[in-house]
Amino acid sequence: MKKLGFFFCILLFAVACSYSSHLKAYAFSNGWKKNEIVTFDFKVPEGETNYNLFLLLRHNNNYSFSNIFLITELKLANGSILGDTLEYRLSEPSGKWLGEKSLSLVEHKLLFKSNLDLIKDSINYLSIRNSMRLNNVISPIENLENILDLGLLIEPSK
Repeated sequence: MKKLGFFFCILLFAVACSYSSHLKAYAFSNGWKKNEIVTFDFKVPEGETNYNLFLLLRHNNNYSFSNIFLITELKLANGSILGDTLEYRLSEPSGKWLGEKSLSLVEHKLLFKSNLDLIKDSINYLSIRNSMRLNNVISPIENLENILDLGLLIEPSK
């Protein structure tokens, strides 16, 4: 188990270094609990003003669903609050993962916001929680197993 944790840290570092933009990550301990809210605070450096925000979701091959529902709240430095309920497809109907696969890990780069105008050197906040439910069941899933981590990637718009 320690080898897997070490390998995961090395993989996370390699992915972070491969992006020329800003990456923040949150690692889950034994899945994503229904009440576990992931929060990121971030600011953009001077230079560009418009950015694309991506969510980097990693899970292993044993993730049981073909999608994920997320509820987000983005608080911008200008006082705006943007709330969204999002669904991301993670696999094809055949079961083939849509993300990048490396051994037993699958990473999805999911577009969250595009061409977002952010104020330089001002702090913004993003909170994310999962909203997964089984079909015909009102209560949320207690623990979304096999989700490993969630990251926020910030890239200048082109």
